[in-house]
Amino acid sequence: MSRLSALFPAAVMLLFATAPLAAQPRSLAGVSASDVAAGQKIFDAQCAWCHGAGGTGGTGPNLHRATLRHAENDAALVQIVRAGIPGTEMPSFAIALTDRMARQTAAYVRSLGRTRARPLPGNAQQGAALYQSSGCAACHILSGQGGALGPELTRIGALRGAPYLRDALVAPAATHPPGYLVVRAVTGEGREIRGVRVNEDVFWILIRDAGGTVHSLEKSRLTTVERQLDASLMPSYATRFSEAQLDDVVAYLAGLRGEP
Repeated sequence: MSRLSALFPAAVMLLFATAPLAAQPRSLAGVSASDVAAGQKIFDAQCAWCHGAGGTGGTGPNLHRATLRHAENDAALVQIVRAGIPGTEMPSFAIALTDRMARQTAAYVRSLGRTRARPLPGNAQQGAALYQSSGCAACHILSGQGGALGPELTRIGALRGAPYLRDALVAPAATHPPGYLVVRAVTGEGREIRGVRVNEDVFWILIRDAGGTVHSLEKSRLTTVERQLDASLMPSYATRFSEAQLDDVVAYLAGLRGEP
C-alpha cells in the first residue's frame, strides 16, 4: 500500500470529525457593539414598520423577550431576518440584506431580549372582565371558545404589539386584519347580505354575516358584489370605553400568548 493510500482513510476520518464543528451555527454573543449599532440602524429602516420603534411591537410582536417562538437559536434568528417566516406576515429580506447585515440585525434583536420591556398601563384582570361584559366572545375565539366572525385571539399578544391592539379597538377599519375582507352583496330579489368573505371563486362567493350565518351565493344571481376594503364589522370602542378601560383591555389582550 502506498503512503498516499494509507493516509487517505485518516484524512476522511478527520474531515468527518471536523465537519460538525464547522457546521455549528456561530453565536451572536461575540458580535461587537459597532455591529449591534449597525443592526439597530437596519432595524429602524426595515423592521420598525411592523415591530415598532425599539422593537416595542406593532403589527408585529414586541421583541423585548428572551425567547422568540420561531428562533430557537442564533442561526435560526439570522435565517428569519433574511428569509422571513413562510406562511406568516414576516417577509423575506434576502435581496435587501447581506449575510453580515442579517447578523447585525439579529444581534440587535437579541440585545432587545436582554432589555426589560416597559410594563403596560392598565389592569389585565379588569380588561378580561370588560372583554366578557362587552360581548367580544361573540365574534372572537379564545382558547377554543367564541365566534369566528373576527380573528382568533388565543395568541394575539404574541403576534401583535400593544400599539396595534389599541388601534384595533379605537379604529378597527384602519387596522384591517388580512383575511377579513368585508363584502356587501345584493341578490336579484333585492336582499342585501353584508359580512366577511369566507371564500370566493369565479362563480361563487361565501359570506359570513354578523350573526355568524354563512351565505353561499352564486355570483350570476347577484346584482351587486361590493368589496369594502376599508371597512370592518367590528365597532369602534373609542367612545364606548374610557382611556383607562382601553388600557385595561390592551393589557389583557397583550398577555394572551396561548400559554396554559
